[in-house]
Order: sequence, then structure tokens, then C-alpha cells
Amino acid sequence: MESRNLMLLVLFAVFGTTVVAEQSASFCRELDCPKYQLVKQYDNFEHRTYEETRWVTTSLKLDFFSIGMVTSFRRLFKYISGENSEELKINMTVPVVTSVPLQKPPVHNSTMCFFVPHALENPPNPSNPAVYLVTYPSMSVYVKSFDGYALEATYTKQAKALAEDLKTLGLQFEDSFFLRAGYNDPFTLFNRHNEVWFYAV
Repeated sequence: MESRNLMLLVLFAVFGTTVVAEQSASFCRELDCPKYQLVKQYDNFEHRTYEETRWVTTSLKLDFFSIGMVTSFRRLFKYISGENSEELKINMTVPVVTSVPLQKPPVHNSTMCFFVPHALENPPNPSNPAVYLVTYPSMSVYVKSFDGYALEATYTKQAKALAEDLKTLGLQFEDSFFLRAGYNDPFTLFNRHNEVWFYAV
């Protein structure tokens, strides 16, 4: 049953315009998520800047049957469930972020990340050597949001649409990979929120 629920969560879940104050987005609901500023709202996407963030991360092997997704999610879930140096249980956060390489052969290794909660100032070290902590400086990203249940093909389609919009507008971005961000568990039927991100350059 646990494996089945993890598989479902990975498959279905899977972070003139006014600049607004740093905020936690409404789609985070009760879960902690990274804070950002809205730089500009375009017709089909947003330009955001995120504050410095910390993530617990593991490698991800992308495959047709999503076995790699399940394996990576399980590693991260065990970390927040107490498989760490302090045996500390950590609240689930959103989004679950995975990187997806676009160039062949890939120039960017795939990873899966959980956001480290703001309140956890000194996150414990992972017990599993395949899991590690990363701190990212503030970052600038272009974000396309969409609803519904999102599978790998859906994320890829949305990323392609975002890339086409960015190129049409002459906006520079890192095009060797994109990030996909899922905000919901598989049992949320309505008002689901998903995103694809490209780094602005």
C-alpha cells in the first residue's frame, strides 16, 4: 500500500505589472513553500525572483515507467520521516521540484528536491549518502502555471509552450533543462496547481 501511494503521489504531484512584496503564494495552501517577488505578469506566464532557498535533493533517473521518480521520492520522503542525523520528522513542503534535461546528450543531471521549511534553520544531515542538502542563492525564473493532473508529457508540453513564448518575446533563458513543480498530493481532485520553470539569464 505504501509503495502504491508513493507511486500515485509521484505520478500526479509532482515551485503594466506591479512588483509585489515578498509572498507565499495562495496555491501553497497550508504547506510551507519558497517566497518570491513577482517581477512581471505576462499573458501566459510570470517572471519571478525567489529568495535564497534550501532544498533536500537526490539524483533522479528518468524512465518511461516512472520507476526512477518513485525511487527518488522515497529517498526524500524517508529523510523528512526521520532518516537523518537527528531522527527529526520534518513537515512536508511544496513544491516537489524535478529537473528535466532537454539537450541530447543531457548536459544537466536530473534531480528531485523537497523544499526545506523556513523555520528549520539548521536542517539535519541526511543519513542516506544519495541524499544531500543544497542552498541556492536568489534566483530569477520564468514560470508557467497550469491546473489538472499533470504527467510527464503534460509538463513537457507546457515547458515547450513556455519556451516558445520566451523566444517570441526575445527573453533570454537557460534552455538546456527546465524545472517542473508539483504542489498537490494525488488525492486533491480540484484546484490543482502545477508549474514549469526556466531560469532567466
